[in-house]
Amino acid sequence: MNPTRSSRMAGVSAYLPEKRISTASLEEEIAGESPNFIVPAGAIETTTGVEHRYISPSHECPSDLAVAATHKLLADTGRSIQDADLIIFAATSLDVLEPATAHIVAYKLGAQCPVFDVKNACNSFLNALEVADSLIRQGAYERILVCCGETWQKTRRMHVTKPREFAHAMVSYTMSDAGAAMWLEAAPEPGILGSHFFAQSKAWDATVIPIPSAPEWEWTNSLEAMMRAGRSLAIDRAVLERALGMSFDDVARFCMHLPTQRWTDRILESLDIPASRVLTTIRTHGNTAAATLPLQLAMEVEAGHVHPGDMVVLLGMASGVSLGALALRL
Repeated sequence: MNPTRSSRMAGVSAYLPEKRISTASLEEEIAGESPNFIVPAGAIETTTGVEHRYISPSHECPSDLAVAATHKLLADTGRSIQDADLIIFAATSLDVLEPATAHIVAYKLGAQCPVFDVKNACNSFLNALEVADSLIRQGAYERILVCCGETWQKTRRMHVTKPREFAHAMVSYTMSDAGAAMWLEAAPEPGILGSHFFAQSKAWDATVIPIPSAPEWEWTNSLEAMMRAGRSLAIDRAVLERALGMSFDDVARFCMHLPTQRWTDRILESLDIPASRVLTTIRTHGNTAAATLPLQLAMEVEAGHVHPGDMVVLLGMASGVSLGALALRL
C-alpha cells in the first residue's frame, strides 16, 4: 500500500421518489388491509418517530434509484461514467439474487468497468466506503463509484391479526425508498480519515428476511430485540475518537442512521454530541436503510451546512447487529 496515496470524496448525491405518505395515512392503509385488527392510532409515530416516508413506483427496482442518484452525481461533478474504474453497489435491497445488482446498474449507466456488491444491511454503504478507500489506497483503482438503491417499503406487513404481529412488523412501517451515490478518487491528501466497526452477531436473528430457497427461516423484525442488542454495544466517545484519529469537537457535522428517533437521542446523549450538530432524517424521510448516511450528507452539502475542508462523521447501525463510524474531510 502506498503511504502517500489516499482517497477523497469528489461528490455525493441522493434521489427521492416523488410519492411521500404520512404515518397517519399508512395506519389507515393497514387498518383497511386488517379488518379484524384495530390499529392503535399514533402507535407507529410514537414508537419510531417516523412522520413520513417515500414510496417508489411498483415497477422501479433498487438499481433504478441508484442510477437516478448517479446521474445527478455525474451532472453535479462533471464526471463521466466512463471515468469510473469500479462500481460498488451497496444496499440492503437488490434487484435479483444473481447476478450482483452492480451489473444491472452498470448496464443502465453504460459503464464498462469491474463491478461488485457489498452487503451488510443498513451499514452496506459505510462498509463499501471502507472497501473503496482501501482499494484506492493500495493502487488498485483511481476512481470508484459507490451507489445505493433502497426499496424496502415494498416489504411492509399490511395485514395483521393481533398486537404481536403488529409489534413485530414495526420496523417495516419505518421503511422508506431512496437512492444515493458517491464518487471517490485518488488524492495526495486523505479525505477518508478513518473508520471503526464492531458487531454483536449473537443478535443476528433480531431481524431476518428469508429468501424463497430457505423456507426453514421465518420472517422476524423485532425492534425490541434490535434495541436490546444495540444497548449491549456500548458506544464510547473516547474509543471512537481514538479509532478515527480525531476529536469530536473538531467535527463540523454528524450524520446518523438508527432505527428510531428515540434511540438516536440516546446515542447523542451518550456521546455528548449536541443535536444542533447532527442531521437525522428518521422523522422526515423514514428509514432509508443504507441510503440514509449519503442522503444526509448530500442534504448537508446542498444546504451549505458543510464546506470544503470540514470534517464529517457518519455513524450507522445495522441489523446483525453492527455499528460503524467513518470520518471524512470534505
